[in-house]
Amino acid sequence: MKKLVVASILCVSLLSCKKDANFVYKYADKPLALTCKTSNDKLYNEAYYTFENAVVTHAQNTNRNPNRAITSDQAMRNFVTRSRGAININEYVTEESVAVFKALQDQGLWNGDKLKSQSDVISCIGKSISNNDLKTSFNALLTVEENLDPKLLVSAIASSNNRSQYKDKALMTYIALDAYFGKFIGKDFSAIEYLKPNNSANNTQAKPDPHAGHNHGPNDGHKH
Repeated sequence: MKKLVVASILCVSLLSCKKDANFVYKYADKPLALTCKTSNDKLYNEAYYTFENAVVTHAQNTNRNPNRAITSDQAMRNFVTRSRGAININEYVTEESVAVFKALQDQGLWNGDKLKSQSDVISCIGKSISNNDLKTSFNALLTVEENLDPKLLVSAIASSNNRSQYKDKALMTYIALDAYFGKFIGKDFSAIEYLKPNNSANNTQAKPDPHAGHNHGPNDGHKH
């Protein structure tokens, strides 16, 4: 009996190692997006930076002002603003984000297509949000809702005048899990054209933004 238990544990361990070995952590050297301990820090970190890369790439590719460099918080703000409406998530799907999504599914974070309010990563996010008003709203929802609805928090974030929230990696990790990866559920990406940098169209890092400090989003004033 003891040998059977040991064999079972070893089998599970080997399967986990094999699955982890097949997954490439592209952002393993990046600072932790979440400062509290979770069951899979590396994966949630990968989820944040994969999301950040996707929204920045999309903002760069659709940038209509070649003199403006795109920052990650501008790209985050643009994504959150667009998420208040009928956003086409296919425009933001990268090859690596599909791989990360598949790994996230193994964590049991969603109930159907809704993000569960009770998990160690959501609890960590609730403790780490820097904006006190949003932190209070977020944690209040956790106590009354079994599953989270991105529309409620996305609207609260987009309506806030505190632009520093888009630099809050904990809050944006929530956006990544709910408003980004949560939209992947039920999607067939087998024939999708993945989002890639369009270097020939924009070199957004080459020139400084002449309006830096004026809190303009990357696509302010333009409809999509």
